[in-house]
Amino acid sequence: MTARRRVLVTGAAGFLGSHVVERLSGTGVHEVLATDIARTERAEGLAALDHVEFLAMDLRDTTALDMAVSACDQVVHLAAVRTHAASASPRAAHDVNVGAAYDLLSLSARHGVERLVLGSTHCVYGAFDDPAAPPFTEDQARVRRGLSMYSASKLAAEAFAEAFAEAFAQSGGAPYVILRYGTIYGPRANRDSNAGIMLDMLDALDRGERPSVPWQRDAVHALVHVDDAARATVRALEATGVERTAVNVVGPPVTSEELYTTLVRIHGSDPAAIEWRDERTRYQHVSAERLASALGLAGTTDLHSGLQEFVDWYREHHKSVDPAQ
Repeated sequence: MTARRRVLVTGAAGFLGSHVVERLSGTGVHEVLATDIARTERAEGLAALDHVEFLAMDLRDTTALDMAVSACDQVVHLAAVRTHAASASPRAAHDVNVGAAYDLLSLSARHGVERLVLGSTHCVYGAFDDPAAPPFTEDQARVRRGLSMYSASKLAAEAFAEAFAEAFAQSGGAPYVILRYGTIYGPRANRDSNAGIMLDMLDALDRGERPSVPWQRDAVHALVHVDDAARATVRALEATGVERTAVNVVGPPVTSEELYTTLVRIHGSDPAAIEWRDERTRYQHVSAERLASALGLAGTTDLHSGLQEFVDWYREHHKSVDPAQ
């Protein structure tokens, strides 16, 4: 019988992290050490899954982190100070998004971790301000105009991943795969993301108010359903030929008009009620070719099915949605 691979998952009680832990629990070949900063109700649910142990831990505690990494064969690093919080507290974003990633890379090299999957973002490509630009490919990440505090911290972590891999190339230490996630939506979505706009719209519709959208109608978004993002993450642990590379994890591009009118129709309301504020725009054309060729995800959840699942979850759980989760 093949021994189970022990996987450390950081940010395990978060939106994507909880889906990844659930999927790993069901593979039959993994044991999971799930970590997050606090033992919440969601964390308790993860701890009840087969082959999952939950550990409340601050990633800035290097002694505790060392012990966790030394006990695992693989690492999935999803913990982060995200977009809005990173802009409000850039130093905290640096300490967690860069500092903790640095420590994980260092410890992974020291303890001979077989693979580290590093959660990043498609926003490392910058502002997406050119509607005529071809889809960004993975080799185009660099310092450019339009980087947010969050995307800058992720780009720095990516650079350290390659630097550690180069430094420890002879010993095989610190192998990595970078996943540049698009805008993730679906059940358990955070309000501190563009999925938060969807939650705010559903709240407004339930109150009988006009839902508001800050984006221009022709803005383009690189969405990905959380189930697809979780599948890509698990596959990145075992896929061959992807070492020391990045993979965009995105679905087909969708305009604001298609996205938000579909959401409102699924709710059972009239899209004509949407207030288009036209305050922001972007054109997130991002290539998914490597996602299909390297990780085998040639098909992703279609928009209507994904939004239907999102609305169903909202109707069942929206009263307990915590903006901090």
